[in-house]
Amino acid sequence: MTIEDQTRNLPTPRPPAEGRLGSTAAAADRLLARIHELRYLTSRVLDEHVVGPHGQNLTVAEAQGKADLIDDLIELEQVRGSLRHRRVNRLTRVLTLLAVTIVDLPIMLWLASSVFNVDWTDPLGLPLAISVVISILATGGAATALHHLGHNQRQHKNHRRQLVWRDLTPGAKFSLATVGLLVALMGVVMFVRVYTEGVLSGLSDLAVLLAVLVALVMVVSATLVFWTAFRDGSLEQDDLRHYSETVRPYLQAKRRYEDEAHELRCQYDLLRGRHAPAPLTD
Repeated sequence: MTIEDQTRNLPTPRPPAEGRLGSTAAAADRLLARIHELRYLTSRVLDEHVVGPHGQNLTVAEAQGKADLIDDLIELEQVRGSLRHRRVNRLTRVLTLLAVTIVDLPIMLWLASSVFNVDWTDPLGLPLAISVVISILATGGAATALHHLGHNQRQHKNHRRQLVWRDLTPGAKFSLATVGLLVALMGVVMFVRVYTEGVLSGLSDLAVLLAVLVALVMVVSATLVFWTAFRDGSLEQDDLRHYSETVRPYLQAKRRYEDEAHELRCQYDLLRGRHAPAPLTD
């Protein structure tokens, strides 16, 4: 057996007890320093500044307090039977979007293509491009305006999610009159155009019926956009959502700091307990 083999088979010398205790103490000190740092970070999280839903400057603790207050208010009103804060379900929003894209947009495209005399035997060209752009702008603009007006009128609905005309402010009445005018104008335009096309196509007997049907579809679709936005939650729900989304990252960071500090504290206690001196015996 060579000297190298004999050396390889020798037991590895263990560091002196003093060295092990010194390295353990250093590791414990590092854990304790990190624990103190995490506790400091945890205590500072709620003092960070955030922006409220109305532009106010708040600390995280103040924003969380306002969110809790609004949440208690909403819950109290719901317990009393109020429906004012209820959100519109996802299916209703999807159906509203489909009504705009599948019903309103094709009808508007047909109207625009008739105005700009698109030749459907050879449709590609400038008239079709103009018709597509105008139909998208008209459909999107009308839907956006109706959604915005309905969204703004939520502050005036009662606990049954209804509007009471005599309780409305002059500004709210003017907005509702604008909605009615816009919806009626869409219906009238569609009625006139479909009726004219029907008469020119020789369908005089069905022209009125088709025109009424298309106009009614447009009116129902436009009304659905307005009422979906009107019935979707409340101003308090919007504030609560803003506060919750603003505070959530800070609360998650605080939870991470606390969890890490707890894990390190367990490691520190285990490390100190493992290398604590044995009790003296008689």
